[in-house]
Amino acid sequence: MLETPTVACRVALADGELTWQMTSATHPGLDVSPSPLSRITVGGQRLQLSAAADVRFGAPADGTLTLTLRVPSADGRLQLIQHVQAFAGHPFVRMWAELINLSDEPVQVTGCDILNMRAPLDGRNNLFHVEQFSWNYRPDKFALHKVQIVPGRAAHEIRMGSFGAHYWAPSSCAWAALRAGLDSPDEPDVARSDIGLVLGIEFNGKSRLFAWAREGHTFLRSTIDDLAHALAPGQTFDVPACFIGRFLGDWDEAGYVTQRFAEAHVYPPAPDERYPWAQYNSWGYGQDIHEAQQLAAIERCAELGIEAVVMDLGWARRIGDWRPDPNKFPRGLRPLSERCAALGMRFGVHMALAQMSLDAPAAQAHPEWLIHTGDDYFGAAPLCLGHVPCREWLTGEIMRLIDEEGVNYIIQDGEDMVKRCGRNDHTHAPGDSNYANSERGLDCLIATIRRQRPHVTLENCEDGGCMLTYKMARLYHTSITVDNIATYATRQGIYGASFPFSLRYSVRYMQDDPNRYTLRSAIFGGPLILMQRITEWTPQQVAETRAAIARYKELRTLTRDAKVIHLLAPRYNVEGRGWGWDAIQAVSPDRSRSVVMVFRAMGGPTQRTIRPRGLEATTVYRARAEDRGDLGTMTGAALMRDGLELRLDEFDSEAIWIEAQRSV
Repeated sequence: MLETPTVACRVALADGELTWQMTSATHPGLDVSPSPLSRITVGGQRLQLSAAADVRFGAPADGTLTLTLRVPSADGRLQLIQHVQAFAGHPFVRMWAELINLSDEPVQVTGCDILNMRAPLDGRNNLFHVEQFSWNYRPDKFALHKVQIVPGRAAHEIRMGSFGAHYWAPSSCAWAALRAGLDSPDEPDVARSDIGLVLGIEFNGKSRLFAWAREGHTFLRSTIDDLAHALAPGQTFDVPACFIGRFLGDWDEAGYVTQRFAEAHVYPPAPDERYPWAQYNSWGYGQDIHEAQQLAAIERCAELGIEAVVMDLGWARRIGDWRPDPNKFPRGLRPLSERCAALGMRFGVHMALAQMSLDAPAAQAHPEWLIHTGDDYFGAAPLCLGHVPCREWLTGEIMRLIDEEGVNYIIQDGEDMVKRCGRNDHTHAPGDSNYANSERGLDCLIATIRRQRPHVTLENCEDGGCMLTYKMARLYHTSITVDNIATYATRQGIYGASFPFSLRYSVRYMQDDPNRYTLRSAIFGGPLILMQRITEWTPQQVAETRAAIARYKELRTLTRDAKVIHLLAPRYNVEGRGWGWDAIQAVSPDRSRSVVMVFRAMGGPTQRTIRPRGLEATTVYRARAEDRGDLGTMTGAALMRDGLELRLDEFDSEAIWIEAQRSV
């Protein structure tokens, strides 16, 4: 039994299987009934465990409690090391395991449950999840799904992990919330307060979550796709981690408890006290970049208040040949990185890590590293990171680049970072590329960079906003949500991704020309990345952008720790410009400050009542609109009940600051 002030978790071993259950006497939420733990299939047969187990407890310095069980298999060939972790300050349990081959013969792991859980069902439960980015699947980005889990219905299936943005089907962030109450279909944005559970999956490969109900319970099961892992004698198979937490409230509360837990126990520390930064990316110039042009852009960045500069695709000789193009950058990237350093800015590069041009030297020397020779990304072929020699070469190239060119920021991009590779001459089994290219490929590569060059900031940009998992969030400092697309879709990405992830994992690339509407659409959260030809701006555009960046820096001090409240969803990406009103809010943990960002795209009514939430009912607040001025003082109860009347033109916006004055 693990028991903290927030949660109790009981682990049992019976009938050849481990089970777990979670309850709490202090933090409300759905209980977890006894459920299978680390259910693994070896050679097509479910792993049977011995009745004997070595049980150890640990209490690390961070205030967590860890239970570790070493359990041999019934036939003595394997050993399962199961870890269960509980946290004093958060109502969460985290679980992961290792399976070790103790025999003299290889075995094949053919199935693995990342999570298996059942919760009591009172009539029907609601499951909530959020899509991740796709170029093709739908124009509305990060769509929200609320699904009733009803006995007798087919299981609801959610794809999670590294699905490329050109995949013609939905895939979702690796997070879901289950709530006992049902949302009103007529008032989808009204807050409800019900007991619930949240879960997060720490696996970058492709996985699926199934949800169904029967016999008085809701069942949730997460499994690894296409698993055929050859486990050699003495080697270890890592069961990916997952975490489960309890909450009382609405979907915003489910997101908030997840984010507070992840900030404390999943995400890497923020790179500095200013983070998330205001940044510049060279993609507005395409691949036609060169030293003089980008040195001029760096000077403009300093004028605007930018904090990090990144050279996008086009700086290198070719994809997979990670040296500066001598025609564009005859002195290398050092003149740029040193000028950035002198101006107090970070300097970074874009790298398509799992791609390689056919004429790159490494491709010429090792054509067997390529999965095939077709066009996978900007003319480059796919590279297999699950093949150990390839991964080790790439690791060395990245370290050399960092050291030689003064790089301290890397954007990892590419088409589907966890490749499907069926080659039989690689170090992974032909049918095991989903697991090998994630756990033994990409994850190992990024973890090595983090360990050997801890000063480097890492951004996930898989094909525009995919692979939004908690293994990604454990390895990277930030992630894109939507690619370089228009303002409305950018707001859709911010709105959806801010349920599962903290706002620092909602990079927005700003491509539209700067004006009050487009700039305000981009400053909630961060990092904020300008992706325009900034050296060609008019003085007015420079002045408006400089003012917006200053406001962004003021706003981030609130939003990076705030509870995000989703008021009006941007659901209708009509003609790429959007339709009607949308609004999102951030409230400080002590409820003394709040900001509400309100937008009107094309169409919809000219006037709307905006009702903020999450305020202290008895506190008197002053509301002030940035464009319209003082909106008066009223209690939090009155603000939440009566709201604020706003009139907006098409493609207009407003930012409303709400600050506590006193309590009554």
